[in-house]
Amino acid sequence: MKNTSCLLFVAFFLPRIYGIDIQDKAYESKVFEAYELRIHGQAENAEAILLDILKQDSSNALAYFELARTKIHMFLGGTQFSSEEWKKVMHALQQAVRYAPDNEIYTFYYAYSCFFNAFISMMRQQTDASENVALACETFKSVLTLNPNCYEAMLYMIDLYGLLPVEMGGDKEKAGIFASEANKMNKLYGAMANERLLPDSADKVAYWQNVEKDAGMNAQVLEELGRAYLLRSDTENGTKYFMEAIQKDNANKYLYMHLVRYHILSTEQSPDAKTVHLESALELVNTYLQSTPDLIQPLKAYAYGIISLIKMISGDNSGSEEYRQLATAQDPYYSKAMGMPPEMLYCRPDEVRIRYSSFFMPF
Repeated sequence: MKNTSCLLFVAFFLPRIYGIDIQDKAYESKVFEAYELRIHGQAENAEAILLDILKQDSSNALAYFELARTKIHMFLGGTQFSSEEWKKVMHALQQAVRYAPDNEIYTFYYAYSCFFNAFISMMRQQTDASENVALACETFKSVLTLNPNCYEAMLYMIDLYGLLPVEMGGDKEKAGIFASEANKMNKLYGAMANERLLPDSADKVAYWQNVEKDAGMNAQVLEELGRAYLLRSDTENGTKYFMEAIQKDNANKYLYMHLVRYHILSTEQSPDAKTVHLESALELVNTYLQSTPDLIQPLKAYAYGIISLIKMISGDNSGSEEYRQLATAQDPYYSKAMGMPPEMLYCRPDEVRIRYSSFFMPF
């Protein structure tokens, strides 16, 4: 009789126990379906699927995180950057962190979104800018609580404390403490941290040449050295080191588009060389488009959008419209920003990595 009762108990509860796992897997599958739709130009349909999942399971952290990525995608693809839409991004990431508090990636990208929010406030000279900077600092501290060795979070903290004026929340002493910690743990990240704190008058080319002696000429050093040359308007050497960084690691092919941005910005600083800069920019975009592995649709669309911008600057309005339409055909929500969209937007949900890219660097 006891055995029969036991079997009945198991028979009654087992499907429920296994049902939770099956349901979770079904939701996960739906999240990946939404991702596939989004990177194939159907961001609105992706958003609808994710919202439906959250109606059924309001504590699904993965769905909230993917919803945030989808909303960032659509935010960058809008014609106007609405603060109301960005608040929805922030809310989705807050919820992802709430329901998966130990997930370092969710916490990091919530902190990143807080920084972006603070950056927008600063650019618009809003009264809440310093408050938003303080929130960004606190959220990056949460990342470091989860992982004290998260160098990327340290670098963002150094940007916030080291590059902002005191009235905005800057604190050189705190920045120096974080730089010292980074230097103890990793020479390369320590070098990046210390470089962010150099005065504007410092010779950053010489600085990175010295770093190379200790750290070796790896892809990150090549990128930093190339950027240092570009910041002094040395196109030849800047291009050389960016290209070498790409050759070292093909994952760095985003540097093609950083060079494109450099050339577009240079048309304003050197109007006499406008044609040369635009020709170089166009050549680099096409190199990026032809790179391997093939670009996913949102990145192809972004590249076509940049060609549209180049043609508009050159006065070729019909060519500009042609490439704008090509971009829209690939992805109606392609990024309208000139800067490269963050890598975390387009990789699979289970392949998102923590990356650092300074808001204060033009390319």
